[in-house]
Parts: sequence; structure tokens; C-alpha cells
Amino acid sequence: MKSLFASVDLGDTNVTVAITDAEGRVVAEDKQPTQSHEGPTAVLEHITGIIKTLAERSGTRPAALGMGVPGLVDLAHGVTKFLPNLPTQWRDVPVRSTLEPKLGCPVYLLNDARAATLGELEFGKGRDARTMVFVTLGTGVGGGVVVDRQLRLGPLGAAGEIGHQTIRPDGPLCGCGNRGCLETLASGPAIAAEGVRLLLSGNAPRLFEICDGNPAKVSPATMAVATVAGD
Repeated sequence: MKSLFASVDLGDTNVTVAITDAEGRVVAEDKQPTQSHEGPTAVLEHITGIIKTLAERSGTRPAALGMGVPGLVDLAHGVTKFLPNLPTQWRDVPVRSTLEPKLGCPVYLLNDARAATLGELEFGKGRDARTMVFVTLGTGVGGGVVVDRQLRLGPLGAAGEIGHQTIRPDGPLCGCGNRGCLETLASGPAIAAEGVRLLLSGNAPRLFEICDGNPAKVSPATMAVATVAGD
């Protein structure tokens, strides 16, 4: 049987796990709530259970695990250093030494945006590119840089982290502790927050109609519909 590999995308809301072959073909996958409020130990136990279930379904133990995490990691030791959007910020959590004995395979950590960049380079639109920039836009804003077909990480593994560049020094407080980061201005929640402001101030009549005046229904998607309708 060909070697199979596990991959984990750790998010503040959901954790997605996949078992794939070396060509990136998905053999089994699952997506479940992260339950991040329970803390790192519980989340890692939850991830372990998902991987073991998928491995049983696939018929073999994964040869290695690659895990994308939303923040800074110590790449050499597999330790999370700062995940700003997760409770406790996962400071100095020994993810590798926790998971390897449970799973019986090597574990590698990488920032999730850089992991997505690597995936796009190997299996996506970047397959024919020598130099590329990848940008993630969702709950947060992130990115990665490829030069000469090499993912460039920098000394701290943070190269390409555009979401935490200061755009407005006096701007909103970010989860990283800084003010005015790009993420506070252009992420999904930041866009929705501006939509709520416009709705409540009476400056988005189409959005008001679409959301029945309910700020909880404001999202980038409903704002897009309102924009097309004339807001």
C-alpha cells in the first residue's frame, strides 16, 4: 500500500483533517468544531481522535502529519509560540512532542497561510510559477512568499505575514496586541463590522432591507448583495 499522510488545518472555529496520498489526492477527511475554549490539551486530544478515526477508515497509519496553525511556531521543535486568535494564545505548547507518541509518526508544524502557500505551489495555480505571493483572506489575513520555487519563511517563520502590518497606527486593537493591523481593517469580521456601522447609521438602506434591519445578519456576503443593489 502507498504511504498516506495526515494534514490538519487548525482554526479558531473549526479543525479540518485530511488523509491524502503523496500526490495530494484526498482519501478521507473530516471537519469538526475546534472547541478551542477547552484549551490546547483538549484540542490536541480531539485532533488525535479525528486522525485515528480517519486512519482506520483509510486502512493504514499516516507516515507523517503536517499541521497548519494560525500564528507563529518554532519550526525546529514543533512548538506553538503565539496564536493570537485562540484562547491562551497557545504560548509554548509542545504540539510535536504531544502528538508524535499518540500517532506514531513524525509531526511538522507550519503557519497556516504558509502551509496554504506551499499547497498552492505544489498542487495548485503555482505549479508553473517560480516566484509567487499567496494571500489568505477570511477570519484573518495572512500570506506567503515563494522565490525560485522555495517557500521563504524568514528567521522567525513569519515572512509573508501581511495581516499584521500596521496600516493605521491609531486603528482598532488587533488580537496580536498591536493597533491598526491590516487584519483589523480588511478581514471578514472587519468588513462585516463596517457594514454594521453603515446599517445602524442609516447609510446602507439596501443592506438594511436585505438584513431586515438585523445587524446579526450583516456579513461580507450580504454586503456584496447590497452593493450590487445600489449601496
